[in-house]
Amino acid sequence: MKTARPALALLSCLILSACAGPSLRYKKDVNALFEKGSFEAAAAKIEENKEKAYGKKDELLYLLDLGSAQNAALQNGPGNESLALAQEKIEELSVQSISANLGTLALNDYTQPYRARVFERAFTYFLRGLDYLALGAPDEAAVEARRAVFFLDNIRESKSGYNDDAFVQYFASLIFEDRGLRSDARISRANARNAYEKQKGESSARLPDFPPPPDYADKGEVIIFHLNGRAPQKISRAIMFAWNDIWFTLQGNSDLEGVQSDIISAVYAGAFGNSVTVSFPELRDESYIITSSSAQAGEGPAEQTQLAADISAAAKQTLDDEIAAERLRMITRAAVKYILSVQARHAAKKISGDDTVGSLVGMAMSVLSNATEKADTRSWFTLPAQVRVARLFLPPGQHDIKLVSYDGAGRAVDEHVFEKVQINKGGRQYLYLRTAK
Repeated sequence: MKTARPALALLSCLILSACAGPSLRYKKDVNALFEKGSFEAAAAKIEENKEKAYGKKDELLYLLDLGSAQNAALQNGPGNESLALAQEKIEELSVQSISANLGTLALNDYTQPYRARVFERAFTYFLRGLDYLALGAPDEAAVEARRAVFFLDNIRESKSGYNDDAFVQYFASLIFEDRGLRSDARISRANARNAYEKQKGESSARLPDFPPPPDYADKGEVIIFHLNGRAPQKISRAIMFAWNDIWFTLQGNSDLEGVQSDIISAVYAGAFGNSVTVSFPELRDESYIITSSSAQAGEGPAEQTQLAADISAAAKQTLDDEIAAERLRMITRAAVKYILSVQARHAAKKISGDDTVGSLVGMAMSVLSNATEKADTRSWFTLPAQVRVARLFLPPGQHDIKLVSYDGAGRAVDEHVFEKVQINKGGRQYLYLRTAK
């Protein structure tokens, strides 16, 4: 029975690979609803496909996708509940260790639950904060801001690479200002400024700058968040490596412990000239036509929105960091699968006494190995590609505020009016809109 274990491992791998997160077809259908602005229908579709598209291991992704769709539909109560459950799931997964033993390497990454990246987790605090502001609960919004800052402070101390979120720090500073927490606001704004400076070259997002007018003391203000576009999607890219090009990389690798030394020797002796397939995740940009927007109150001057969050850039930087750190593990996993296919061939030959049977089993195991060698392409796919910000200073009273979106040629392609927005002297209002055209 011991000799059958490699075959069983690879067979299990094939079965588990069927649970590979939301399919490209499903993502396309949901994105089409986002593009039309049918966010309630998108939320309903996500709920209908909870088991089929996500499953138990992708429960977090389900909650994130559902929460952002509900948020976009301005279903603030349900969206907040879904995102709250997502945050609980993130906390639960963060204390669970990821096994790095031979068994895990013999499978693909879909056997592990999806874990939110730094920029994804930070964005949950922003969306929940927006929800609370829309619900008229500024104290709860301040709690989310404080949680965001606490999380980012810990990440900044313990992690290199993408270890802070400039936009979420900026958002937190606004909320702290509203609650009169001047010291907290100053620290968060400084952290935002530092993070924006650090990401120069990676992103074109900058700290929003809207100087107040001379008569600011007699006015109130409104800050508009325009969540626009669609974040890039992960795809799997397979690369063929010659065995002799990767073998010496694996020498002394502890992840190969447990593979019989005679099998490794046999592979080493006979595999030169053969190739091993290694799959890496790669980002593909999603197309959207809206590239800019402006906000206008009544017949007043239009204020151009500024790019405050470049989520596409954050996703790319995060993936680059992960590939650099995970490259050896990915190569090792593919090599172990190859070794196990050789081990299965030897075992079948020994049991049957027939070299042909051994060859057939080896071929079958190689097919299973290649079929299951897929990069993890899961991501929070309902995220926007960017967040744009506008800030208007207005006299007290009710105002109709228009947000106009433009394509790359400067043509207006979308318009939304926030009706009867109440502005109080010295007060601040928040509005937000999601577009995915």
